[in-house]
Amino acid sequence: MQPAYTPRNCIPLQANLTIERPEQPPELVHFHDSAMQVFTDFTRVYPVTITADRTIDYALHKMKNSGVRLLLVVDKKHRMIGLISADKIMGDDPVRLARNKRLDHSQITVAMLMQPQRGIQVLESSHLRDARVGHIVATLHRLEQKYVLVVDHGAVSGLFSASQISKQLGRNILEEEMPAHSLAEMVHSMG
Repeated sequence: MQPAYTPRNCIPLQANLTIERPEQPPELVHFHDSAMQVFTDFTRVYPVTITADRTIDYALHKMKNSGVRLLLVVDKKHRMIGLISADKIMGDDPVRLARNKRLDHSQITVAMLMQPQRGIQVLESSHLRDARVGHIVATLHRLEQKYVLVVDHGAVSGLFSASQISKQLGRNILEEEMPAHSLAEMVHSMG
């Protein structure tokens, strides 16, 4: 038998009330601003995940509906096992895989194309306390990646995305060379 629930009392909506919402990142940032201003924090933004057994067509559909270009691949216990990006799905790899394994495109799963966990480089949150946007841009350039995950106390806590940073900087960081900050860096880049 279900307990009886009594309705809660309601009051009229007052004029001039604000709406509570999480803090929005600033629209425009600079290289010297705190890296946290371009950080996607998974305690505030729910990460979009997928399991490895799903098809890449489903993954791409999920990305489009979620407005993201990267999915975290998780196992049944919701532990991260890899990443799959829109670039990977829309690139040449699915065509090559279908041809080599004699598969129909609709049979290709996330597991067949994902970047496995063992090949993923991450940043530790403890190393980001005084990091600036420029540090993250330099890190993405060094990794030659469009994203870098952040881990905190044994969990993936968020990520930095080149597209988000580019939007907030007002220019495409992927098409730019990072300026050298020292003579040694300039000599190294020339050699």
